[in-house]
Amino acid sequence: MSNQEHVPEVKEKKKFHRHITKYLYERDTIFASIWVFLFIVILGSIPLNLGVLNPIKLGLKDFDFNDMSYSKLGKASTTPIDSNIVIINIGQADREGIAMLIEKTASYNPKVMGLDVMFSGPRNQETDNFLQYTIDQNENLVLAAKYMVDTTDKLVAAGNYFLHEKNRFGYVNFPNDDKETVRNYFPFKSDDHDKKLILPSFTSSLLKLYDSTSYKKLEKKVNKQLIINYTRNYTQNTKQYWVFNGDDLLMDQVDSSRIKGKIALLAYVNTNPNDIEDKKFSPMNEKYAGKSTPDMNGIVVHANIISMALEKNYVKKVPLWLNLLIAVVICWLHMSFFIHYYLESHIWFHLAAKIAQVASALFFVWLGIYLYDSYRLKVDLKYSLIVIIMAVDVIYFYEAWAVWMHKKFKYDTLFKPHHH
Repeated sequence: MSNQEHVPEVKEKKKFHRHITKYLYERDTIFASIWVFLFIVILGSIPLNLGVLNPIKLGLKDFDFNDMSYSKLGKASTTPIDSNIVIINIGQADREGIAMLIEKTASYNPKVMGLDVMFSGPRNQETDNFLQYTIDQNENLVLAAKYMVDTTDKLVAAGNYFLHEKNRFGYVNFPNDDKETVRNYFPFKSDDHDKKLILPSFTSSLLKLYDSTSYKKLEKKVNKQLIINYTRNYTQNTKQYWVFNGDDLLMDQVDSSRIKGKIALLAYVNTNPNDIEDKKFSPMNEKYAGKSTPDMNGIVVHANIISMALEKNYVKKVPLWLNLLIAVVICWLHMSFFIHYYLESHIWFHLAAKIAQVASALFFVWLGIYLYDSYRLKVDLKYSLIVIIMAVDVIYFYEAWAVWMHKKFKYDTLFKPHHH
């Protein structure tokens, strides 16, 4: 290729570079960028009950682009079965039936057992005594509880009638609302006033008995939310955990090698998509936006947490300050580009701005999903997308303010009355 053929290409690159950088260091570009974040803070401060007047909160609530890596890209679809975990489906078993399942599971010599069932209060005394005796006889059994604050503002584990001081336990509730997607969890929670009072999660208690190395990696994560890296599911079409029906276990129709030395989780499991009992919204939900039906059994969420810990397959989260810094830089670059067209080619301003907004949005969504899918690195680019969307409209507000400031106080600005 001759040098003459390179000339148009070089000129186009210089022209594009000039569109971006010509106004990059101008006061108006910097101040207009600051205005974008002021608008975000103001809109974000509007109470949520004002609905349509609060697009920022509504846009951020329970939505994460990275969910698409699970629901649409099949991030976990090829993950093999985790043989460390077996789930015993208790079905509709009553308290006596659950006690029998605990005894039978224990006879298969699992290393640790977890019972993800909340017992609300006393029922039949004889049956309750039988279940309590069975629980007390199995020291490797972890009971489910919920962390909550009592009337004295003290953190307690409650919600389970059979929970006593000598029993091992862990809380099964998550930090989000039940109607929101479960993306995070606390490995440990401590009391706000007494930091030595620490409660373990259900999965942390199980890991302590099963794998001390994995447990120690979590020990210092008190009051720290960790992202759950979902790697497996159990549905009608996807079966990435061993799940056995309680009746089959009682009739010795289960291969003992599947349970011996493993983590045995006893809980209610169903694969009927219309049965939402004890189900959570997960990132694997086929409807990653506007979900209507919980999709994952609660015990499968806990199983995913255990798998993540055993495989040391944690998601690294970019800190908030870095996400905001990325948003600031992106806002600054886009504002420089927009102001260039606004001042010099206003007839093309809206077309150029919309093309830039769409192209940038698609790129950053792809980049965020790619980093999450390939490197388990979560970069929250929602702030960047918001500033790109808002930058164009903020220019008009900033122009009015800058022109007024120029008239009143001789404010030095590129914007002049009727400049276009």
